[in-house]
Amino acid sequence: MHPIHTTPGLIIHSRPYGEAGKLLSIFTRDFGLVLANAQGIRLEKSKLRPFIQDYSFGIFSLVKGKELWRLTSAQSVATNLQINTNAMPAHAGTNTSQPHLELFARLALLLKRLLQGEEPHAELFDVIMLCKEFLQNTINISDEQVKTLESLVVLRMMHSLGYIGKDILLDEHILSKVISLELIDQLTGKRVVMNQHINKALKESHL
Repeated sequence: MHPIHTTPGLIIHSRPYGEAGKLLSIFTRDFGLVLANAQGIRLEKSKLRPFIQDYSFGIFSLVKGKELWRLTSAQSVATNLQINTNAMPAHAGTNTSQPHLELFARLALLLKRLLQGEEPHAELFDVIMLCKEFLQNTINISDEQVKTLESLVVLRMMHSLGYIGKDILLDEHILSKVISLELIDQLTGKRVVMNQHINKALKESHL
């Protein structure tokens, strides 16, 4: 009997697989980027269906096969990519989380470029998880603040993988394990320079 491995993860991409399954690209904290077959997941009766949407975080139980992993169970770690709705003002619209979905779609696309196979990157996973938790617990955040947040998160992602060195970073807080509106506002004026470092690293690494 094959052992079952349970790990936090982020679904960065999925596509139909077989008659009713899906092939999931999951960035896991413990195993890196894995390809997992979710059998029967497209059936209406599937109990796992709500937990395997693109850009959703979860706790995934997986069995390793010769070529693919197999998803055996999944559960949500929290409401995915939405602001804390209990704290939202009554006039808040239903599209509040759309910019956040778009942000994580871009982060997922970058992950597909950066990650090479099944190699654990716990620090990288924690960077992205911290961003998720910040957005879930923040009531009001402007478009400009979201842009600065994205630059900060990407810079931390690139640094955690060794593409950006500590010597060229702009601020000691960039490497901290904290995200706050105060830090975001502090870095807004440095966003252009942050993006220059990111684009230079991407170009030099041929990603």
